[in-house]
Amino acid sequence: MPSRVLREKSLHPVRTFAAAGLRFGPPRMLFSGIERPYLLSKLASGLARQIVVLRAPPGFGKTALMKAAYERLMDRRLMLPGMSDTALSHCSWLTASGIASPERFLGELLKSLGLAALVDKQDALTQAMEAIARRDGDTVLFIDNIDEIETSDSQTVGRNGLLEELILSAPDRLRIAVSSCSPARLPLARLKARGVLAELTAKDLEFGRSEVRRLLAGNAMTALVDPLMEVTRGWPALTQLASGILANEPNEEERRVLLAGTHPDLTDYARETVVNRLSPALLTMLRGVTPFQEFRLDLASDLGFNKLSEEDLTMIESMHPVIENGQNGWLSLHPVLRTSLERDAVFVSDAEKKGLHRQAALWFATRAHLERAVSHAAQSGDFRMAEEIIGKAGGVDIFLRAGHQVLEHLIDNFPPDVLHASPGLMVCYAVVLSKRGNATAGRERLDTLKTNGEWSPAALAAVDRGVLDHIDSLIDVYEDRRMTREHAVRLEHTAAALPPHATWELAWLFNHLCIIYTRTGDLEEARRVALRALGYYREEKTPYAQVFMLIHLGLVSTLKGEFSAALQFCREAEELVERVHWTDRNLLAIVRLAMADALYQQGEVLQVERSLTECMEPLIRGESWVDLFTRLFWLLARSRLQVSGFDAAASALDKAEEVAVERNLPRLKTAAAIMRIDLLVRAGMLESATQAIERAKSLRDASVPDNWTWREAYDFDLAAARLALAQGQAPEALRLLEALIVSARALGHAYHRMLAEIMAVQAAWKAGRQQQAFAYLQSTIALARTHEATQLFTDEGQELAATLRAIVRRFGLKVFSPDAVLFMSRIVGHGLGRQQRTTRLKTTDEESASPTPGLMSAREVTVLKLLSDGRSNKEIARELHISETTVKFHLKNIFAKLGVSRRGMAVSVSAHLKLTESN
Repeated sequence: MPSRVLREKSLHPVRTFAAAGLRFGPPRMLFSGIERPYLLSKLASGLARQIVVLRAPPGFGKTALMKAAYERLMDRRLMLPGMSDTALSHCSWLTASGIASPERFLGELLKSLGLAALVDKQDALTQAMEAIARRDGDTVLFIDNIDEIETSDSQTVGRNGLLEELILSAPDRLRIAVSSCSPARLPLARLKARGVLAELTAKDLEFGRSEVRRLLAGNAMTALVDPLMEVTRGWPALTQLASGILANEPNEEERRVLLAGTHPDLTDYARETVVNRLSPALLTMLRGVTPFQEFRLDLASDLGFNKLSEEDLTMIESMHPVIENGQNGWLSLHPVLRTSLERDAVFVSDAEKKGLHRQAALWFATRAHLERAVSHAAQSGDFRMAEEIIGKAGGVDIFLRAGHQVLEHLIDNFPPDVLHASPGLMVCYAVVLSKRGNATAGRERLDTLKTNGEWSPAALAAVDRGVLDHIDSLIDVYEDRRMTREHAVRLEHTAAALPPHATWELAWLFNHLCIIYTRTGDLEEARRVALRALGYYREEKTPYAQVFMLIHLGLVSTLKGEFSAALQFCREAEELVERVHWTDRNLLAIVRLAMADALYQQGEVLQVERSLTECMEPLIRGESWVDLFTRLFWLLARSRLQVSGFDAAASALDKAEEVAVERNLPRLKTAAAIMRIDLLVRAGMLESATQAIERAKSLRDASVPDNWTWREAYDFDLAAARLALAQGQAPEALRLLEALIVSARALGHAYHRMLAEIMAVQAAWKAGRQQQAFAYLQSTIALARTHEATQLFTDEGQELAATLRAIVRRFGLKVFSPDAVLFMSRIVGHGLGRQQRTTRLKTTDEESASPTPGLMSAREVTVLKLLSDGRSNKEIARELHISETTVKFHLKNIFAKLGVSRRGMAVSVSAHLKLTESN
C-alpha cells in the first residue's frame, strides 16, 4: 500500500495513506473559512479521551473541522492534550459516504489504516486492532459521514454492528472521530460511562455573531452582521454562501433578496441538503405547516396530515436546529428552509392557507393558547373570531393576567379599521398605546367611547363599567393627573362596598390607591393598600400584576428609608420577571430602576450607573410615570457625576426635560429643574445654581397645585438649603432644613429626613450650634446604619468629612456607640474626604495606592494598639522607629478623638468601641 511520510524538523514522521484514493483524504474545500481554535481545542481534547462524535445537520462544518484537525495533526500544529510530540505515529481519513455494504466498509477501513493486507483474513477487524496496539505511537482515525453505514441491512454483522465493534474494541493506541447528520446509533451511554466519549453538536458548531463579523470583515460589511444572523441563524454553510455573495458586491435588489432569506443560492442549498433527504410523508407535512411560525405534531395530525413513521421522527430530531425542537413539543422551521418549502408548495392556494389558519385558531383556542389562537384567526382573515377569543380570555384584563406583552402581541394582529370598529378592541388598544408611552393617543381612543363625558352604550355593552373606569384611571397615572386625596377617598368608598370575594376588582382599586397615596405622601397608607393588592393578585395567580405591586412596595420602602426591605421586594419582583416575563424589557427595566434606588444608597454607584444606562431606553419608549422618571434621571445624574463627570450628569437632566415635553408632564419638568440646582451646587457653579433656583420658582408659581407635590417641595427645599450653605448662609440653610426635618419626621418620610439631617449637621456646625450638629449626626446615623445607607453621607464629600472629624474632636468617640463608630469609620474611610470623580473611575491599582482617611489614621490605630498592650512612650517609639515627641503628638490626637484625658481611659474607650480589633 503506497504511503506518504510527512516530516517536521527532527520529530518522528506522521504516516498517512491518502495516496490510496480520494476516499482516504479530506475533500477539497475552496471557500475562505475562518479559524475556530476553540472547536479545534475541543476536538483535540475529545481525541485525547479517545472517541469523538460530531453530529449536526448538513452544512454545520463537521467535515471542515475534522479536515482542519487532520491537517494540523499531520504538520504537528495541533497536539492532543497529555501527549508528547512523538506520541502520534499515524493519521488516517475515511470518507464513508457511498459505501454500500459492511464488507466494503471493513475493506476501506483497513486501507485507510494502512492494513490492507488483512482484508481477506478471518477476524480481520480484531487483527487490525491488535496491529494498531503494537505500533510505536498512537493512530488517529477520522471517519466522515457514517450515516450510510448505519443503514446497512447485512445479515452477517447486523445494523451498526461493524461500526459498534470498531468503537468498542479500539485499543488505547487508536483515537477515533466520526461525523454524522443523524443520531449515531452507537453505544454512546457505555462510552460515556467509561469516560472516553466527547460529543460536538450543532450548538457547538453553529456560528455566533463574532464569527459572522470575522467572515464579513474583509467585505466591509460588518453592519450586516445582525441582519445576516437573522437570516442564517448561525447555519455555517448558509453564512459562508451569504458572505461569498456579499464579497461579489451585489446590487441593491440582490442584497435585499439575500437579507430576506429568499436568495436562490440559500434556498437551493436547503433543498439539496435537507429537503431532498425527507420522506414523502414528512415532506408533505412540512410543506403544509409552512404558514405556521411554530407547530406541533399533534396539531399537524389534527389538520389532516398523515402520522409520521419512526424514521421520520428520528429525522426531525436529527435536523435540530434547522427544524428546531422547542419546549413542550413545539417545532419551528429555519426561515430559509421554510422559504424553500413554500416555493415547492405552490399547490397551496391562499384560500387553503386561510383555512389552515382558521383550523389552527380553533385548535389553539380549545387548548388555551391565547396568543397563537388570535394570531391564526387574524391571519385567516376572521377578525370576528379573534375578537371573540380575546373577549372570552378576559378582554383588556389580559394585560394584568398574562402580561402587557401578550395583549400587545394580540392587538398587533388587527388592522386599524378593525380596532376602531370594536369598542372592546378599542379599549385594549388604548391600554397598549398608553403602555408604549403614548398616553395621549390612548386617552383619545378612550374619549371616542364616551358621550358627553360618560361611557357610551356600545362601550358598556362590550366592556364592564368597572374595567372602563380602571383603564381611565390607569391612563391618569401615565398623564399624572386626577390623583388627589379626594380621588383616593372615592376609591376607598368603592372598595369598602365590594364583597371580599371580589378579589380582582379589589386588587385593581388598591393598586391605583397605592400610586395615589405615594404621590400625596401618605406612605403608610400606600404600603397598606399595596400589601392588600399583592395578596389579592396572589389569589388570582397573576405574576405580572404581582410584579408591579412588589415594585410599588420597593419604591415606598425606599421613601420610608427602609432600603433593605426595598431590595427584598425588588429582588422578588426580579425573580418573577425572569421566570415568567423574561422577554418584557420594559417591565424588567422598571424593576431594575426600583432596585437601583436602594442599591445607590448602599454605595453601588457604578452598578447603578451601568444598570440605569441600559434601562433608560425601554423606560423612555415604554411604560413609566412621573415618579419613576424622577428617580431614573436623578439617580442617573448623581451616579454619572461620580463616574463620568458633570457633563454626563447634566445630559441626564437634559433628557429628563426632553421626556417631560414629549410626554406633556409638567411635574417632571419642574423636578428636572430642581435636580439641576442640586447638580450645579455640587459642581461648584453657584451663579448658575442661583439662576436655576429662580427658574424652578417660576415653574412652581406657574403650575397648578396638583403639580407641586410633597416630593417637589422637599427636593426644592433641600436644593435651596444646599445653595445657601455653599454661599455661606448657614443659618438660612438650617432654617429650611429644620422645617423639612419636622415635617418628614411627622409623616414618616425617612429618606428625605436623612438627607436633610445630614446637611443639617454641616449647617448647624457652621452656624456655631455644635450641640445641635451632634444631635443631628446621632439621629441620621441611627436611621442610616440599619440599612447600610453610606452613600447619602459619601455624596456630601469633603465638607461633611471635615465636619465629622471636628465633631469627633469636640465630643470624642466615647459618646457614640460601637456600632455608630464603626459606621462613621466606614463612611469616612470609604468615600468621605476623597476627591469627587469627574472624568473616570480609578483603576484597582490606583485605588489601592491611595490612602483612605478614616476617623483615626493608620498610625494612630497602631499607637493605640501598643498603648492597649501596656507599652510606654519610649517602647512605642522604639517599636515604630519614631521619636518620643512624635508618640506624644499621636497620643494627644488620640485622646482628643476619643474624648479622654488619660491613657487608661483611652484604653478603656478603645476596647469598648473595638477600635483596635482586626477586621
